[in-house]
Amino acid sequence: MTTDNNAAESIAKKLAQEEEWLLNFEKNIAKSGQIRQGIEKVVDKFDQRLSSLEKNVLPMHISNGKLQKKQHNIQRLINTIDATLQFYGKTSTVENAINNGNPTVDLDPYLENMESLQQAIIFFETHPNYKSQTENMRITLDTGYTMLEKAYKTLLLKHSVNVDPTPFVKNELTPRLNDVKILTDEESIIKIGVWLLKQPRVPHHFLGYYSEIRGAQILKNIKNIAEAQKTMQLASRSKLSTVRKPIQRSDKTDILADVDSCHIMCSSLLSLLELEEKLMMKAIPDTSKRAQVFRELVSRPLIYVVLQTQKVVNEKDIGIVPLLPLLHLLSQNSARFHNLATNSIGDVQFDSLMRQLQVKCSSYVNEVIENLNEDTTKFTLNFLSSLTAHRLTVTQHVLALTAPQGTSTNLLLPKLFARILSALGSMLKKKANLYDDPTLATVFLLNNYNYIAKTLADEQDGLLPAITEMNSNILSFYHEEIATCTNEYLKSWNGIASILKSVDRIGEDKQMAKHIMSTFVRDFDQVLAQQTDYCISDPKISANVQSEVKARIWKNYSLLLDICQRLHVFPQGIKYTENTFEMAIRNLFSSARIN
Repeated sequence: MTTDNNAAESIAKKLAQEEEWLLNFEKNIAKSGQIRQGIEKVVDKFDQRLSSLEKNVLPMHISNGKLQKKQHNIQRLINTIDATLQFYGKTSTVENAINNGNPTVDLDPYLENMESLQQAIIFFETHPNYKSQTENMRITLDTGYTMLEKAYKTLLLKHSVNVDPTPFVKNELTPRLNDVKILTDEESIIKIGVWLLKQPRVPHHFLGYYSEIRGAQILKNIKNIAEAQKTMQLASRSKLSTVRKPIQRSDKTDILADVDSCHIMCSSLLSLLELEEKLMMKAIPDTSKRAQVFRELVSRPLIYVVLQTQKVVNEKDIGIVPLLPLLHLLSQNSARFHNLATNSIGDVQFDSLMRQLQVKCSSYVNEVIENLNEDTTKFTLNFLSSLTAHRLTVTQHVLALTAPQGTSTNLLLPKLFARILSALGSMLKKKANLYDDPTLATVFLLNNYNYIAKTLADEQDGLLPAITEMNSNILSFYHEEIATCTNEYLKSWNGIASILKSVDRIGEDKQMAKHIMSTFVRDFDQVLAQQTDYCISDPKISANVQSEVKARIWKNYSLLLDICQRLHVFPQGIKYTENTFEMAIRNLFSSARIN
């Protein structure tokens, strides 16, 4: 019973709560309706006001827009009128300044006036009413262009200078090339050129002025440098003539000077063009136009240098040695010269020149081998030293011309040296066989073999490393030949030595002592007389041979001398005492000569 009562009370409480919530919900609905009605009234009022604004403000906005447009048009008109008055008033002044001005004196103001006139033309072109004035302005502008181009030419002529030939001639240019001035003032020239290149007018005549004037100046500088070198060579010969006998001017000397001139002209051309290219990078910034100007500029000096060099190579007969520095220079820079010749507007035969020079040098090498009988050992070895100094050039551009296909170029020069030394050895033996005196022939061979050995051993000449690539024992061979010749020479004293062999049998026999001494003096004098003009050029070898001669004779002769003095065989005195004998031996080979 109690449980049923509790359940009824719980249900009653829930019902009461639900009724209370329902009453609150009804109140909220009523309140929400009131709020909605208030909002609807506000929206209705906003619509009414918006309609009122649309009726009152929109016509004013449309009217203001029209007024602003009219104001903008009026402002544009005012600006146009103002600009017209400004340009029209200034144009007369600008035109007078351009027609009567001098760009070489006042360049910056002149360029400013040109730019002002350009702006005026652009402005008046949009106004047909000023057509005649615009045409007059264009005429004035063209006049200004012409004046600027004339000023450009004048400044180029004025500021192009003759370079100092001294560093070119004395080969002091490499570290100082950037210090060489080719223009005294480049700023105004660069300024005019850069300004004109920006103008839309074709053609640009001033570029032709640049190529013509600068090309002529480079040619003039090259000629001046070549002339300065000849003057320096003449001064050097004159200086030598003050301490030696006067040097006669010969055709060979003139030819050497011509070859040197070709070398200095070729090297100077490359240096001057390098300087010119640096200037053109600033003066003509447009790459295509700069390339065209350079093609025209390089033509005259390049043609002159190549033709002069061709003339010397083809017409002068001087031998390979003076031509090697020229061949070395041209071969080292062959790609540069080839490109210059190919791109030049002129007909430049550089490749033909290189071929002619190579062929001529190759023919000279063959001539040296064929004419060994006419040349001295010294000349031949100097020739080999010259080839060694330019080994790469000689190998690639001379010897390779006639080498069989597939031959290793590394051994071309060593093979040539081996061939020449072999021919030289045969020639020396043939010359030795022409001597009537076999001892003199032996001395001749000894001197020449020694000269060859000393030259090969000289590190400064650099011959030995090249020759040993083919024959590693070459130096030992010549030392053995020297020893053989020395022994052959000593045989000339065998007769004197044999006279003294019986000295130990003299005893107290004065007659025998007298006979041996008389025979010795007679034959000794004969040998000395025969060898009066003999010479061994090397002091060390000469001293060694003298010692060998003395060693063969002195021991027995000193015994003979003691016996004769003890027996008083020659009361009047003996010709060869110890001192006079020593002096006679020391006087052997008193002069040096190599044939």
